Amino acid sequence: MTDEEVQQEADVEPDVQQHPEDPLARKDREIAELTDTLKRLQAEFENFRKRADKDWAEKVKLANQRLVQELLPVLDSFDKAVQESKDDHPETLKGLEGLRKQLLQVLQREGLKEIKAEGKLDPFAHEVLLAEESDDAEDGRILQVFQKGYSLNSRPIRPARVKVAKRRASERPEEERQQEANHDHDNQFNGKDVEEQDSDKNEEE
Repeated sequence: MTDEEVQQEADVEPDVQQHPEDPLARKDREIAELTDTLKRLQAEFENFRKRADKDWAEKVKLANQRLVQELLPVLDSFDKAVQESKDDHPETLKGLEGLRKQLLQVLQREGLKEIKAEGKLDPFAHEVLLAEESDDAEDGRILQVFQKGYSLNSRPIRPARVKVAKRRASERPEEERQQEANHDHDNQFNGKDVEEQDSDKNEEE
């Protein structure tokens, strides 16, 4: 340490001794610092608790969805058994309907709802298994339900599998019919190419 630094330190010490920090002010400052630290920790813990609660709720929701999805085939079986019992086993119909109702009520409490399969096709809620030309129904109208669809808490978990109506070829726009004809022609042309290639190979052999 140089003489100049020693002299500066000596000059400061008297000032410190002459103006010591007020004990009460020091305690107020320490209390303010601790209070600020405590508030920050409380805020961080509250954020952590909210994130943990949200994560747990999502896990429970996902587990419930998996369970409900696994029970849907059971509900389908009850629907089929009830339908068949109406004609063949009327004596067991009441019992089956009671069991189906109990299962359905349990699933409904978890948020299960049947997807409506009426009217116009909804690609987000319905899956087309068959399209049938019809004179009476408009294009895309649902004609038959092969399997019920369900949503859980307003989120589709299984689409309704349906048959829909489509316009006859004579009623479709010329452009649409031309595209279908070109598609069929390409398929036939590709088939002939394959047959010719097979024939050439046989001649070479």
